[in-house]
Amino acid sequence: MSEPRRNAFIVSKALRTFVIAAVLTAAAAQLAHTADSMIVGHIVGPDAVSAINLVLPLVEVLNCMGFLICFGANAMCAQAIGSGDKDKVARTFTTTLISVMTLGLAVSLAICLFSSQIVETLSDEPRLNEMAYDYIHTYAMGGWLQMLSYGLCLFAATDGRPRMVTKAVVFGALGNGVADVVFIWLLGMGVMGAAIGSLTMFIVNILVLGNYLHRSNTYRLKWPGKEFFSIFAYNIKEGAPVTLSNSLMAVTILLLNHIVLTYLGADGLFLWSVCLQMLLLSYVFIDGLIESLFAVGGILVGERDVRGLQILVRHALLIIGSLVGIVIVLMYIPGLVGLLFGVTEPVLSAELSRVLRIFALMLIPFSVTQILLNAYQLVGHNTASVVTATAQTVCMVVMVWVVAEIDGIELWWGFAAGTVLVLLCQLVFTYVRSKTSKTEISPLTLIPENPMGYTFDRSVTYKTDDVYTALSEIDAFLNESGVEYSIRFEVNLCCEELMTNIAAHSSGHVTQRSFDVHINVSDEGIFVTIKDAGRPFDPMQAGKMADENIGKEDYQHLGLRLVTNIIPDITYKYMYGQNTVFIYRQK
Repeated sequence: MSEPRRNAFIVSKALRTFVIAAVLTAAAAQLAHTADSMIVGHIVGPDAVSAINLVLPLVEVLNCMGFLICFGANAMCAQAIGSGDKDKVARTFTTTLISVMTLGLAVSLAICLFSSQIVETLSDEPRLNEMAYDYIHTYAMGGWLQMLSYGLCLFAATDGRPRMVTKAVVFGALGNGVADVVFIWLLGMGVMGAAIGSLTMFIVNILVLGNYLHRSNTYRLKWPGKEFFSIFAYNIKEGAPVTLSNSLMAVTILLLNHIVLTYLGADGLFLWSVCLQMLLLSYVFIDGLIESLFAVGGILVGERDVRGLQILVRHALLIIGSLVGIVIVLMYIPGLVGLLFGVTEPVLSAELSRVLRIFALMLIPFSVTQILLNAYQLVGHNTASVVTATAQTVCMVVMVWVVAEIDGIELWWGFAAGTVLVLLCQLVFTYVRSKTSKTEISPLTLIPENPMGYTFDRSVTYKTDDVYTALSEIDAFLNESGVEYSIRFEVNLCCEELMTNIAAHSSGHVTQRSFDVHINVSDEGIFVTIKDAGRPFDPMQAGKMADENIGKEDYQHLGLRLVTNIIPDITYKYMYGQNTVFIYRQK
């Protein structure tokens, strides 16, 4: 095991690249849904907004189904991409598409068939029920499109194209807006038009992302055969914690609505509603970061890069603190949030500002817990992830209720108390787990300290001297790892050509920047990953072109031609603003 000599430049750049796109994607989707309510409210009336809100739990059912099927599949594909297993990527991708189509259509059909009974169960208000039925019956007809759109967004982002996802969602949001104007305003279809507008957004997403994935060399269709059910079961298992977390959030809101209304009445419920909107605004950042964590982290898991995982989670915690800090600053500006929600009465504005300042105390511990429970799942601690998600719901609800029962203390302090209690329990649990585990794991994150086998992990600057020093270290590492001479020679030759090529074509990169070399030697074989943040350059394609240009004037890339001939199992991808080369060699 080599001493850690890795800096955070490459991993943090990948995370930042993904986070920016993921947050913009979540924000665009949220704005599209908000626009639906605004247009319906202005054209049809407030009852239409209430009718749509009445059946939102059914929309969440479709959301949760998408999480359940697609989230785990995306994590599996990320790990398979990292380990260079193209067949596994194809089988997982195909299984997921089949699962979404079959289960999605079944759930959509069930909601369509029982829309009337469901609406009558949710409400006994006649003036709302008809519009609620029209909305959910129309929406459910294409509910499977929502699940498919979510899955394609995840796959495209994991393929290293989060900006493509942002583009698709922005186009979808624009399509939603146009459809709203046409169907709600011009054709007078009311809430049915709003449902059609939402489905239009998903259709546009699918068309844009489907076209991209069809051209991508990462995802292809391959019948999984007997592995279908095992892949499907794995997808469900991996998607369960995220699904549970989202489901528990809905349950938490429902229970807290009841508590606040019981103790503080309608005015208190309004204050809680504004606080909830601030929490949901934070969720835009949290969800974007979680998607980034699984996409970038899944690749690192496939590469057996535990040092990269440690860097990734540490930077994720720093980023979420910064992003949620923005929300907290907004909450500490007197009157600003109130104005956004139409509060002009001085007494209510002052009360809202005071409540928001108390509520703001829970956002950082809440966000940190969300990131950590997903980090647990990323490294295979699914039970810890599920228990943490459940504990967060239980503690928050129970502490708000307990504080509400105590005279002289406002229930708003219960939010901060509940989230801080969960975070403290996490600290204690992970510390005990790290001390009692048979393998070394990090406290708080539960990430293994050491991967299986032998690992070389180094950041290399663009200086020629540093490149050749690293190459000498690689040769010594492979020798110490027991790799036979002929294989060591092949891997060394490939690393030398690729690394010197990066340094030679750095185009004036400052010396403080670096590229990463990660090598893992285990019983399965030798895995090499080289990542740099330079201009897009496919060394494999250059090697193939060299074959075609032999004997011609200005013949170039002879070394890359040798690389592609020596070790055929080499894959190149431009991911998250980085050139990434995966090399696999059997021992």
